[in-house]
Amino acid sequence: MATSTKHRGHEVLKRAWESMENRWDGDPRSPALESWRAERLEQVRALTARESVFYSRRAEQMGPQWSGEFTTKADLVEAGMDILAGSVAEAEVYYETTGTTGPPTPCPRGELEVWASNRTLVRAWTSMLAEDGRPAVVAIMGPSELYAFGDVFGSVARTLGVPQVKLWPDSPRVGLSKALRILRQLQVTHVVCAPSMVLELAEVVSAAGLSSQDFAIKRFLVLGELSTPDFRSNAESFWPGARVSPAMYGSQEALCVASGWPDGSLRLNELNYHFELVNPHDGSPAAGQVGELVVTSLVPGLRPMIRFRTGDLVALETDPCHEHPGRRLTVLGRVADQVLTGDGRRVSAYDVERLALKDVQGCLGYQVLITGSSQLPAARLRLLVPDPANRTPGVGEALGELLAMPLTVEFTDSLSPRTKTGATASWKTARLVDSRSSR
Repeated sequence: MATSTKHRGHEVLKRAWESMENRWDGDPRSPALESWRAERLEQVRALTARESVFYSRRAEQMGPQWSGEFTTKADLVEAGMDILAGSVAEAEVYYETTGTTGPPTPCPRGELEVWASNRTLVRAWTSMLAEDGRPAVVAIMGPSELYAFGDVFGSVARTLGVPQVKLWPDSPRVGLSKALRILRQLQVTHVVCAPSMVLELAEVVSAAGLSSQDFAIKRFLVLGELSTPDFRSNAESFWPGARVSPAMYGSQEALCVASGWPDGSLRLNELNYHFELVNPHDGSPAAGQVGELVVTSLVPGLRPMIRFRTGDLVALETDPCHEHPGRRLTVLGRVADQVLTGDGRRVSAYDVERLALKDVQGCLGYQVLITGSSQLPAARLRLLVPDPANRTPGVGEALGELLAMPLTVEFTDSLSPRTKTGATASWKTARLVDSRSSR
């Protein structure tokens, strides 16, 4: 009976979501959105205080507005299933985090939150496919097993009636060679993958004696790693006629926080989350529009979260966009991936990558190595650029200025395999080797 009642409640909420989508003009400052958020927040607070073992313990500490205390990734690991607002038997699917930043966190998801999370992606893809032109064939290239990647984009493709093929490049039964054959044979138009996979595919294409013209790819939709405009511009140099743009920003813990739109922007999923920016060092409100992103679920599903610190440094634009709903989000990398400069500042992974690849084309990978001491550091930028015509002088100068240390640029024919591990580890693990001594 309780399950049936909850199901009827979810159907009512779905109709409310659809109605709000139709009424909302996309302005993040609209009174209609504020009213929606206030109502949903109260619903989520009441649900978690009543149904979640973890949040019921915190209810008294957090006060009537549940402010003043965050949910951290360490909390999620420690709480395990106690974070759920219900029983795991109510889950539609079970996921886990990859465990790259700590012990894996269980992430079972109920039907309502999966439905709500995917809605914004469906809207974004509808707009994107109309702009790119039909017919479309989508290839989904990423991890399978316990991760949401394939389910999310497979569901979006099914909803839109677009044929899909799941090509797991890390699977011993698929691999890059077979994936390449299928991409060409099916004339795939859209590929969902990690940014580094765009470069890996280009490398395999060249090794096979083929060119990008042998493929029908119109767009790579990338996620799971840092992806700056400079990285995407360089990647597009291997695929003339194709665009490289963000697919979404989110996580196993929070699902789809922002969706990628045809213009290459990421837009916040304003109906599903309440957002805050905080100082990553002390948790105080951020002074401007750059800070660590904190999200609170507006979906009263199986695994809502209150004031969850994502660990990601982001920038928000406050002006509304009349073409696409929600504020524009730029992901600057993980807080833990910031780099200490020679003059004691901390700069984002985004700025390091942006300047490492500024005016660079035809580059299959890069790595930054910092040596010396904390007082006298020096940097080396290694660029994998096979074509000598693309080994132009002057690149990397702006990166040296950002890092406030002497920097040399080395064009190379090979890089450490670790540079391809960003999606499974972190940007810093893949791209930076900092061996400075403390002297």
